Amino acid sequence: MKHRRKLLSNSASMLVNRVVQSVATFVLSASISRFLGADELGRYLLAFSFYYIFVGIASHGLKNLMIRMIAQGAESTRNESFYLLNCTILQLIISILGYICLLAIVTILPYEPGTKLTCYIIGAAVIPFSLSNMTEAFFQSQERMHLIATANVPVYVSRILAMIAAMQQGYGVNTIALLFVISETLIFLIQWVLLTREMQMDWRLDPSFMVAKFKSAASFFAIDSLGIVNAKLEFLILSVAGSELLVGLYGGIIQLMQPFVIMTDSLMQAVYPGMVKSVQEGTDKQRKIAQSMIGILLSIALPTCVGFFFFGADLLQFVYGDERFRDAANILTAYSLSRVLASFSRPFGFVLMANGLEKINVREGSVTMVVKALFGFFLVPRYQLAGAVSVALLVSVSTFLQFLFALRRLFSINFLEVFYYPGLICALMLPIFVGLQRLDPGFMIVLITSTLVYFMILGLLGVYALGGPRYVWSKVVNRSSG
Repeated sequence: MKHRRKLLSNSASMLVNRVVQSVATFVLSASISRFLGADELGRYLLAFSFYYIFVGIASHGLKNLMIRMIAQGAESTRNESFYLLNCTILQLIISILGYICLLAIVTILPYEPGTKLTCYIIGAAVIPFSLSNMTEAFFQSQERMHLIATANVPVYVSRILAMIAAMQQGYGVNTIALLFVISETLIFLIQWVLLTREMQMDWRLDPSFMVAKFKSAASFFAIDSLGIVNAKLEFLILSVAGSELLVGLYGGIIQLMQPFVIMTDSLMQAVYPGMVKSVQEGTDKQRKIAQSMIGILLSIALPTCVGFFFFGADLLQFVYGDERFRDAANILTAYSLSRVLASFSRPFGFVLMANGLEKINVREGSVTMVVKALFGFFLVPRYQLAGAVSVALLVSVSTFLQFLFALRRLFSINFLEVFYYPGLICALMLPIFVGLQRLDPGFMIVLITSTLVYFMILGLLGVYALGGPRYVWSKVVNRSSG
């Protein structure tokens, strides 16, 4: 019970952190489109894509290694502050090298000077974000995720308010980029204070220790590098072969997926330490955890996909305030199918890492990159948005099949079981969507009604999954009387 409470607390903390981040990112994208236009949104999202690629390559690999090693207790005999300091210095060196590579690549590519400058500014956030990944790794491995939310959430809220105020005063994308860098620096400083306030710092630097940790993290760096470049490759091809408007349209679609992506990452990051520990308890325990995660993610992805089919065009125009976004409605629906496959692929990938099978993830990333490069350079320049979403779907299918085949050496997934509740939710939501489309009461009413009905269905199914209303009520009564 204590473990469940801790898991619930950590999951809730990570979820709050990521939901606020998702909402802030979503509001920022919509605000840029409304105040500055779709073309400026494309410029900002292109710059953010370069930042995303290099911050992922520079930081996530070492972070994942730290979480796994500390969760397994491999460094329990080490002085904690010594470990934190040396890993942070190592991360600083890696992130500076990553930023230098970003500057070089952006300079070479045929972008306009204004676009390059935006990329340079946002790219500087690679350094503070990478450093905050180290402090977050310690919080996660110690299962104190509430401190991550404590440091991050107030900054996220303040940042988006400052950015909107700046745009209202007539400032452009470069000012938004600068505020982003400042806020990421502030987050790192707050997290560092929260982590070290009860530590007696050991300021010894050990180069041999850093080199050893860098070598140990090599597989994780490779996994994250391949995965992150894969995630943004068609986006970068669009920026070179198309225009900033196309980047803005495609980026707008991807932004609508961010709530699901962030929720997936938050859930998996919260479960990952427990998943590592479950390796010692056998494959049946791992299978139960994986199927639970898949079921939760499918319960979000499948109804969302159906909802986009009915109201995608209205949603795009409502969010971004530009009639041109309605033309991307079919692209939005098609792209949402990749989130259904990701509901399987993300848990599969974490299970393999928990079992020390990172090489399979590296192989998947290599195959995916080849698939994306071959089809991306052929389909995206020719079919533009349709080509980009086609590549995304091909890659999602490829990743799913590779992980599914690799997972067979550990356990098999009961697809009927994981699809039961998500499929039931979709079946119950379908008549609601059809009725709202025919009545056409206005998008806000559609959004509120469908959301309320979804949570009502989710709540009712949750009650029956726990044993029915009487059982749940008896548990509530017993707890309150006890």
